[in-house]
Amino acid sequence: MAVGLIAEFNPFHDGHAFQLEEVRRKIPSAEIVAVMSGSFTQRGTPAILDKWTRAKLAVTGGVDLVLELPFTSAVRSAQDFATGAVRLLAGLGVIETLAFGAETSDLQKLKSIAAAFSGKIFQQELRAEISTGLSYAAAVEKILAPDGNFLRQPNTILAVEYLRALPESIKPLLIPRGEVQSSATEIRRLVYEKPTPWEKLSVPPFVLAELKSAELVREEFLLRLICAKLLTSSAADLREIFGMAEGIEFRLAETARAARTFDELILGVTNRRFPISRVKRLLIHFLLDFKEPVLGDYARVLAFNERGQALLKKIRAASSLPVVTKVSKHLTSREIFSGEILAPYKKNLAFDLRATDLREILFEVPKPARQDFFISPRCQR
Repeated sequence: MAVGLIAEFNPFHDGHAFQLEEVRRKIPSAEIVAVMSGSFTQRGTPAILDKWTRAKLAVTGGVDLVLELPFTSAVRSAQDFATGAVRLLAGLGVIETLAFGAETSDLQKLKSIAAAFSGKIFQQELRAEISTGLSYAAAVEKILAPDGNFLRQPNTILAVEYLRALPESIKPLLIPRGEVQSSATEIRRLVYEKPTPWEKLSVPPFVLAELKSAELVREEFLLRLICAKLLTSSAADLREIFGMAEGIEFRLAETARAARTFDELILGVTNRRFPISRVKRLLIHFLLDFKEPVLGDYARVLAFNERGQALLKKIRAASSLPVVTKVSKHLTSREIFSGEILAPYKKNLAFDLRATDLREILFEVPKPARQDFFISPRCQR
């Protein structure tokens, strides 16, 4: 039985290890496929480690096959992130179960909330609350979970979105979160401290070793890139960017002219309707000229073990999705640079390459471009 996971592994930590142990305990024969965001995360931040390294660590930690969630789904709202990841897993033709974590063990409550999203009354109430100035997340919580912060918990929000997107052919497997000393957010914060308190990181030894030797990506370097692009962009150019709405383009341009740091820029643009994560996603969309999503899924292989390699053969036989192990067989630099009209999946794949190139700039010494053409999937024996 093939079990799907949706993750960022940013980085792989003890909570991920616990989840994999629970899947193995409940389904001992499971082949585990993880769909993982690539160079940038759902919150619009550059991943702490490159996607191939994170995928390799996930396989070391117990995953059999790691596929990249395309940028065009990965750097989106929770709903779009979940929908894109579930659609990709379903498209493989071999996934029977989706395992996911949440801060609750009440699967029925999660299902009830997921079902309510499609109701006409809920949609009317949602529009009414948003019109008062509430953010989408706050409005949803006020309507569906007014008794507490149930929907403020990130894994619970994603769990609801997974259930909304899940087809009948895939069963849900809820794994209540275990006791983890620190979250991925806290781990990343600690890694950037000087000196780094390595003993406080709740990660397996093989991840700790990788983090200790890694050169750290610097999100603050995005500021100059954004300011440089704004020099040659008009308000009309900005309005074409996906997610640019409600006059936020003027706020962005004005704030960027005065901002001395990336954090100043983010805080200057953020408001009730545009929380920090939405602003960060919008800025990455702007830098990569992401204007309109197109439907075009594919299975981009990042890492696997022997079980995963055998599962790939089943996927090739069962799925109509292109399986991408070598990018150059599907896309060339010339096609990207010339602006040729590409097949939908190639157009989306091109954004993965651009996102990787953008992340490679965010180091003290920028790294070579087009790594996607030269780095092969990680194979663990």
